Amino acid sequence: MIALLARPAPEETAVRRSLLPPVVLLSVLAMTACGVRVDDSLRQQAAAAQLGGGGGGGAVSEDGTPLVGADGEPLTGDATTGDAGTGTTGSTGGGTGASGSGGSAGSGGAAGGGGGAAAPAPAGGNGGATDVGVTGTQITIGTVADLSGPVPGLFQGAVIGTQAYVAKVNSEGGVFGRKLKVAVGDGQLDCGQNRAQHAALSTKVFAFVGSFSLNDNCGTEAIAGKGIPDVHNALTQQSLADKTNFSVQPLPPGWRTGPLQYFKKKFPDRWTKIGSIYANVGGASATWLQGTRPAIESTGGKVLYDRGFGPTDTDFTADIVRMRNDGVQLLYISASDAPTFARIVKAARQQNVDWPIIAGGIAYDEGFLKQVGADGEGVLGDQLYSQFFNADDASAIPAVKEFQTWTGRVAPGKKRDLFAAFGWASAELFVEALKKAGPRAERETLLAELAKITKFDASGLLAPSNPAGKQPPTCYVLNTVKGGKWVRVDTPPNAYRCDGTFFRS
Repeated sequence: MIALLARPAPEETAVRRSLLPPVVLLSVLAMTACGVRVDDSLRQQAAAAQLGGGGGGGAVSEDGTPLVGADGEPLTGDATTGDAGTGTTGSTGGGTGASGSGGSAGSGGAAGGGGGAAAPAPAGGNGGATDVGVTGTQITIGTVADLSGPVPGLFQGAVIGTQAYVAKVNSEGGVFGRKLKVAVGDGQLDCGQNRAQHAALSTKVFAFVGSFSLNDNCGTEAIAGKGIPDVHNALTQQSLADKTNFSVQPLPPGWRTGPLQYFKKKFPDRWTKIGSIYANVGGASATWLQGTRPAIESTGGKVLYDRGFGPTDTDFTADIVRMRNDGVQLLYISASDAPTFARIVKAARQQNVDWPIIAGGIAYDEGFLKQVGADGEGVLGDQLYSQFFNADDASAIPAVKEFQTWTGRVAPGKKRDLFAAFGWASAELFVEALKKAGPRAERETLLAELAKITKFDASGLLAPSNPAGKQPPTCYVLNTVKGGKWVRVDTPPNAYRCDGTFFRS
């Protein structure tokens, strides 16, 4: 069974509930420029928590059902001992393993991936208990994610994705005779709790893999200087800068230029008449004001109107009217969440404007399509990952099909979100380095191998990036909403466009 560390005292939780919910969801979208966003149902959960709803018990998902591990057991806090329990994400079904990359990453060829045949134990053995969290038959890894607290189930997908890839590897026989085991910690959207989870797990796990938390810098502080590999997509610059962190898509301040050049060419007369709306919260405003907007201007674009919105803003009709009066002829949104973007799109449609509406990595979400309905037809998007919940991408990219298959086995019926994709990809990066490190599983040798991986795309699930060099992806997918679903446009069916650079702010 997978257990969580003990929760804080009820009075501490109550304090956090009263402070965090008004801005926590906008803070989520502020932390990354790659489209990581949160469903509107989680906003409702946050509001209920702020008003005093919710309570103790096990960790729950956005629909109120208990979170479960790959073994089918519920994820629960152990308030008696506070121990970080572990749970086998064992052999769920009889997978066949990765069948290779999802095609070329643009013109540069396929990037690295950790799939393929299992690495059996050598004739001389694997060395047995070679390091913390390692025995002759298993390796325990830790995943810390925000699962409960003000927004229940917030980053449940990260745990599901990590567990799914581990389940796939275990079904193939593990790595050098060892099965993988996942210990889950709940960050609860709290810095102190995230730090405590990392500190407790650091003496029990071989490495941290697939973690996802708004306060990941607090976890980094807890393990700094201990030589513990930390393979998770960093949301804070402090975590990204740490020498033991390896992100599958490093995200320094700035913005990708390839899509901007494409839209400039496609809409030349409109590129100097752009309007935008951005979340006016911390890093979200920086994403637009210090990232996307100057990147647009570097291509010759001009923004005629932009405004920061707050957590209580729900009607954007006045913004559309002001944009029209200011001469705006194209809408580009990069610092918002999918539900808010859907409301912006609806407001534009109601005003009968004929502008191109573009989402910069924020709208590829099953919830967006349901919320926007027919008004979403023709919306354009660019993103740094495959269409991982689409059937057509699953047909063209083996890694997407495996992702869908194994997340479905580990968490039947749960939505496949970007957090799950990052959890899966982080586990794949870890396993790739683990195989290269050889049968003696040691933290030092694992870190050395991770530091050699300069091109990685999770076998086509993500756009290629440089985890070792902490360089962001510049390749991307262009897509549009057609017939109520996202479809690729001017992009190969099994690869990425790689025709731009990264504008650093």
